[in-house]
Amino acid sequence: MDKLDGNLIDTDVLVVGGGSGGLMAALSAKRHGPPGTRVTLVDSWLIGRTGHTAFSNAWFIVALPGHDIDGILHEIVAGNDGIADQELVRQSLIDSHPRLKDFEAMGMHFHRDEEGRYKRRPTRGLDLARVLYPEGGGLEFAWKQRLALEQEGVDLIDRLFITGLMRGPAGDRIIGAVGINSRTGEFNVIKARSTIVATNAITFRSGFVRDITGTGTLLAYRAGATLRNAEFSYVRPGTPKFYFEGITFAIQEGASWVNAKGEAFMQSYEPDWGDEADVPRIARAMAMENRKGNTPLYLDMSPIPEHLREYFIQSKVRWMDNFFRKLGDEAKTDMFGKTPYYALNQMTKMGIRTGADCRSDVPGLLSAGLAQAGCANHFAGFHIGLCVGNGWIAGRSAVEDLESTPQPALDAAEVRALHAETRAPLNENAKAESDRILRDLQAVMFAYDTGILKREDRLQGAMERVSALSEEFKDIAAPHTHELVRMKETEAMLLAARFILGASLYRTESRLSHFREDHDQRDDDNWLVWVDVAEGGNGPDFSKTPIPTPYCSVVLPRRKPSRLAARQSVGGV
Repeated sequence: MDKLDGNLIDTDVLVVGGGSGGLMAALSAKRHGPPGTRVTLVDSWLIGRTGHTAFSNAWFIVALPGHDIDGILHEIVAGNDGIADQELVRQSLIDSHPRLKDFEAMGMHFHRDEEGRYKRRPTRGLDLARVLYPEGGGLEFAWKQRLALEQEGVDLIDRLFITGLMRGPAGDRIIGAVGINSRTGEFNVIKARSTIVATNAITFRSGFVRDITGTGTLLAYRAGATLRNAEFSYVRPGTPKFYFEGITFAIQEGASWVNAKGEAFMQSYEPDWGDEADVPRIARAMAMENRKGNTPLYLDMSPIPEHLREYFIQSKVRWMDNFFRKLGDEAKTDMFGKTPYYALNQMTKMGIRTGADCRSDVPGLLSAGLAQAGCANHFAGFHIGLCVGNGWIAGRSAVEDLESTPQPALDAAEVRALHAETRAPLNENAKAESDRILRDLQAVMFAYDTGILKREDRLQGAMERVSALSEEFKDIAAPHTHELVRMKETEAMLLAARFILGASLYRTESRLSHFREDHDQRDDDNWLVWVDVAEGGNGPDFSKTPIPTPYCSVVLPRRKPSRLAARQSVGGV
């Protein structure tokens, strides 16, 4: 290739995204591939320090030998109101114990009791499932995986922002990707026989994880892939003071949600579950309390016994420990009083449609992590477990046909077109305006009456505002590479907003985080289906796809675990 076309990287398997799904996919591809298989992992920031995993506790569900996998599967499917890939979830549970052993071989330590048994905690709304939690939290969990990949011979490329997927001369499969170095602006062409997109979901730059912008998912859509679950999101309580990882476990130990009047309001919205309701239902109740004028709302942690309070500080991930050390005793006192909270629409659950093998509809393109649409709900401990599970499956699938897949040939015209498209917004005399557009987009998508308490007229109004912002976006430019990357991310989020609003209009029922005030009941007869979005020629086309039910044919209501059971720490092997 000539100089204009940039740096050429040749590999067998390309993984885009350095969170838990991408890390595990790269490891799996390396281990399952024929000897000499080249695996390349790229991320727009720093691999092992990006996405949701590194800034979490890294708690994840593990099915230890002898555990009731089908029973746990049933709980998870019920907790997703049936919107789950049962084959994928079941295989992830089966693989969870071998992956635990892999992590321990990497030097990770998981909390154990005096007798050497794993300390396991329940997670919200599940009886049989238990989470394990590594020492050092998500930072250590992700970083030790990076070190393991380096030892295994995986090529790691930081700060490479992918801007397009290539289809090659025949146009019949994905043959790699193009992107730019986010610091230097150098254009890169990565030729691969299999490409795994593992770039997480979309937060619209909200919350404590600001690099989750869903660019890979939207690139897959533009390359012909189908997306699903756009109407569902991770809505949760948030706080303006600090982010607390562990609300679920605080409530299990006696914390309670109260309004400005001192009322424990959850019981009036969720009589069966109260404070132990799903996070989306808590967020919904908080939005309704806000509408009634009963704010501010608080998480009252004062009932938590004194002997457990230090545990809540010391068991958090490192970034939280550092944060609390800086604030000292004030943070501890504040935390175990009444801390103000509000409903937050953090991230969409939209991902790429795949089979249980993590292959998309487009040959050569697979998906892992939260970029894969396996489930619609966001359980504490389960989302990382699913990312680990589908990452392992995706990596294995990516190399199954490697020896029979010919080396891809580049289409010079396609590469030059992608290069031109990537650099088109650059104008050194321009003013950086993508953040202004994004702030306006956030105002639309974060509004309670759009993201949490939905209704047709409000969704239509939001769609009109997003369309106007998309038109305005066409007229802005980037004065430098950093702004160019932010523009590409904003462009992806504008497109994602259209899909989220469109799918929310399309699904005329209420289920999980998707709550329609004008269709406020769950409707299994008509809506126990995936809502898919694909390119329809004149824009996105929405459709229903039946959900296979090979293991759980009837979605039963979840049972509420007892407080006694929730407080027990169950030993294992």
